[in-house]
Amino acid sequence: MQRSLDPAKVAQKYLDEVRNGLESLTETLSVVGFVTSDDLPSLTYANATQQKFTDVGIAYELRRIARLDLEDAIIEVNENSDIHGLFVYLPVFNNEQDVILRNLVDYRKDIEGGGQYWTRKLYDNDRFAAADDQTKKALLPCTPLAIIKMLTEAGVYLANTELPVSDRIVTIFNRSEVVGRPLAAMLSNDGARVFSFDINGPLEFNDGKPAEIDITRHHALAQSDIVITGVPSENFQKVSAAEIKKDAACLNFSFYSNFEEDIATRTGIFIPRIGPLTVAMCMRNTLRLYKNFHQSQTRDHSR
Repeated sequence: MQRSLDPAKVAQKYLDEVRNGLESLTETLSVVGFVTSDDLPSLTYANATQQKFTDVGIAYELRRIARLDLEDAIIEVNENSDIHGLFVYLPVFNNEQDVILRNLVDYRKDIEGGGQYWTRKLYDNDRFAAADDQTKKALLPCTPLAIIKMLTEAGVYLANTELPVSDRIVTIFNRSEVVGRPLAAMLSNDGARVFSFDINGPLEFNDGKPAEIDITRHHALAQSDIVITGVPSENFQKVSAAEIKKDAACLNFSFYSNFEEDIATRTGIFIPRIGPLTVAMCMRNTLRLYKNFHQSQTRDHSR
């Protein structure tokens, strides 16, 4: 029998944790989000993010801005000590300029955890925010982290063990620097053998490191215990029930459905979306950034 998991219900317990954490603070957290395009997924995500942050008690200002003004706007927010977090909704230019913009965000305000400072720590399996302080945990990118939390809820990621996905085989369709590659590194650091596919072909991740591999989609899917898709295109050949291992856990994080409707006939766990949980992880990251960097700064200014 297929298990049904609602990401909104899973997200609620993390929202409650954030709300409780906020109650112990002496100031209201302030976040700014920049959106520049009319891209439907970006706008949908931006509006949902603003509403959820506001509901939990974080002051969230969503600003519509011309894309050519964005670089200066990011720098201005970086330098504003009254703002604790910054969110840039991509795509903006839909090219390498977006990478530059993402990495322009100060790592101490990068609530998505997608900038080079945090992803470098992830790829190195460095789990602390600063090398000289092991009391402060590093951030993880919010969407990969949301996926891990959903897999934990599904019982296929054993969070309280040394290697939570030991001996598991995973196939991921998406190798973006925002989600797919960090997720492959995270799962492989936690014991999985990961096959990562994008338009440039497959790679295999073990212990957080990629290697060249010659494997077909068919052979990867047939042996995978977990299948994760995030292809932002209606033209992607959807994964069908006939392709996957019986009782494999399947999760889709794309705005588009990457699975055929018959997938439920062969999988015991199918998670068609994770949006609400991604937003919750951004809030969790916001609170962690504040405690890691801004809270001590506020105390220093009051002396």
